[in-house]
Amino acid sequence: MRKTDRRVQRTQELLQKTLIELIQEHEYDEITIQDIVDRANLGRTTFYLHYNSKDDLFTNCHKAMINAFDSRILYSLSRKELLSPETPHGMTAAYKHLQDGRTHLYPIFQNRESLRKMRDWNAQYIETMLRTDFIESDSLIPFDVLANYLAGAQLTLLQWWLEKRRPYTPEKLAETLHLLQRAAIRDAFES
Repeated sequence: MRKTDRRVQRTQELLQKTLIELIQEHEYDEITIQDIVDRANLGRTTFYLHYNSKDDLFTNCHKAMINAFDSRILYSLSRKELLSPETPHGMTAAYKHLQDGRTHLYPIFQNRESLRKMRDWNAQYIETMLRTDFIESDSLIPFDVLANYLAGAQLTLLQWWLEKRRPYTPEKLAETLHLLQRAAIRDAFES
């Protein structure tokens, strides 16, 4: 695996941080690439060396957050883990990381367009996982519908937890999400 140049990494992190700051202040659709580069004190050419569009930058922000918080909450789990009565350890660890990163995540969850893009992106990953671990013809629910349902439930639970600052521990949230998604997946495959 090739290591990313530190200057490239710093520039990408700056652009991502800038977009997150702007999302706190404006609707996603109102933000332009010019707004991003002005705030970051970079040129448009520099922006386009790293990203093809604002949506590309947003997607990379989301991927960076997921990598930073190791929160592959659903789609990195095997069939056995998804259907297990026990909460997978990785889910609990993911919620602990999300709790630690609450201040970074909160602005993203405040923007409707950001949430929609995150849901779409998560649904794609979940659908890929379902297609890897299950046979769609065995399911009562089409995988794209199931994946979007699970992604929406996952993000809504996270948003509620981040916004309301409920006293639920990361362990309890992971357990709850696992029970809910396990039930949905199990019921999709019952005859």
